[in-house]
Amino acid sequence: MPENRIINIDDFNENLWEMAEKDRDRLHYDKKILQSKLFEEDFNSFIMLPEKTFECARYEKFKSDKSGIVSIDNKQYSTSPRFAQQNVRVRITYNEITILNEDQEVIAKHDRLYGIKRRSMIWQPYLNLLSRRPRAIKYSSIYNQFPSIWTAYLKSCTEEEQKNVLRLLGELLKNDDFSLLNEALAMASSHGHPSADQIKHCFYTIVNQGHTHKEIRPTINLPDMPAATRGLSHYDNLLHSGGVSG
Repeated sequence: MPENRIINIDDFNENLWEMAEKDRDRLHYDKKILQSKLFEEDFNSFIMLPEKTFECARYEKFKSDKSGIVSIDNKQYSTSPRFAQQNVRVRITYNEITILNEDQEVIAKHDRLYGIKRRSMIWQPYLNLLSRRPRAIKYSSIYNQFPSIWTAYLKSCTEEEQKNVLRLLGELLKNDDFSLLNEALAMASSHGHPSADQIKHCFYTIVNQGHTHKEIRPTINLPDMPAATRGLSHYDNLLHSGGVSG
C-alpha cells in the first residue's frame, strides 16, 4: 500500500480510524484468525483508562527578537510588540503553538507550521499599537514584515492617513494572508494615492465579485414617479428660453 499523503492531520486521523475499523475484519497474517476476534481476547486484559485526559504537549521558554518573534523548530511565530526581546513560555502540541506570559495568560495562538512555510504572523497586536503611534512605524522592523506594496504606500502617507490605514488593516486582515489586500491596494492606487475608504471599497469589490444582485420586487403597489434626468440640459433649456436675465 502506498504511503498516505497528509494535508490536514485531524482529517487524516478521522479517516484513519475508519480504515482501522474496516481492517478488523481481516485475517491476521500469521495466526489466520480474524483480527476482530483477537481484539476481543485482548480487550479482557485491558487496564482501566485514567479519568483525566493526558495533555500531549511540551512547555519551553523562548526569548523573542526585537519584533516580538520567537523561533521554534526553525519556524517563526509572532507574539506582541509588548513582548519584544522578552522571555515567553510556549505550549507546543502537534498542531498548535500557544504563547503565554508569566501569568500563564495567552498572548497569541498559532496553527503549528509544517512544510516550507516558515512564519506565522498574527498582526492585530502590532496594528493596534501602530495605529495609535504611527510615527513609530518608520523606526520599527515591522515595516519590513509588510508586503513591499504596503511598505511603499505607508511611506507616502501622512500621519493621519497611516492611522486610518493601519486601523483598516487591523479590521480586514484576519490572518497573515495579504493577497486580497495587495490586490485591493493595487486597484485603488490605479487612479492615484488612495484613502483608507477607497482601499476598503476595492477590497469588498474583490471579495464580492461575481455575486449577482437580484432585483427587488415589492409586494405593494408603488406610485408612478417621473423619470429622473441627469446632466445640465434643463439649465441649458432655461437659459435659451430667456428665463435668466443678466
